[in-house]
Amino acid sequence: MIIISSRNDFTDPDRLLPEGHLIKEIDLNDDSEKRDISLETLLDEITGKKICLLVHGYNNEHEEVRDAYEIIEKNLNGVLPGVYDAVIGYSWPGGDSAFEWWSAKRRSNAVGRRFRLLLEQLSSRASIDIISHSLGARVALKALKEASLPLIRHYYCMAAAVDNESLETDQEFNLSLNAVERLFVLHSIRDEVLASAYSTAELDTALGLFGPEDVRQVDQVLTNVFVANCKHVVSTHGAYKRSEQVYQYLAFTQTENPDKFVTLQSA
Repeated sequence: MIIISSRNDFTDPDRLLPEGHLIKEIDLNDDSEKRDISLETLLDEITGKKICLLVHGYNNEHEEVRDAYEIIEKNLNGVLPGVYDAVIGYSWPGGDSAFEWWSAKRRSNAVGRRFRLLLEQLSSRASIDIISHSLGARVALKALKEASLPLIRHYYCMAAAVDNESLETDQEFNLSLNAVERLFVLHSIRDEVLASAYSTAELDTALGLFGPEDVRQVDQVLTNVFVANCKHVVSTHGAYKRSEQVYQYLAFTQTENPDKFVTLQSA
């Protein structure tokens, strides 16, 4: 897998690279580095292709990011065969401790501009979908908020560690919707991290716990927002990446027009 990193020295969980990104192709079977890649080379290689870009969340060592991305890539290729020409991982310094929330949140905001510039370059050559998890939603939504043109085809926003009002009119990330064709909020009330840690830190409710607060506005105003309740198929914060029903929903949305609100059911 190709991984694009804004972490200092590619792997540092706590420090941003001074500028830009480092890009490497990693063999996820043995974690060996196959090659360094320039941005120009990457752009040439993805031209005309359909790409799924993965954005991890808070509190992940580099090895944990790679493990998660390996699982997601395997499931995407298994349940959505042929949909994507490549799955690319994005790595940012989201910390490596459960007690670094505010530092990680500041870095998620700080990386927004360079992530936007990257998305602009990638989307000029390829069709881009995004899957984000947890605080990765802030990285992606911050970048999309600053975009001046549509960049993303489908954005699958899982377990989002942002405020449950943030997509609504006049709220923090409402303008982010202008940069996506369709945005899918996947949430679960059984997410123990968002129910406890996020609520304690922010004194508010996470988008990834109950979904958007104002369901009327989603239904009538936010025309490109769709909501999937995953309470029957996702029982923990990190369980999205292993849920077959989640991937089946992603596959359905690739070719069909989904209902605005659905509840995924276990087999």
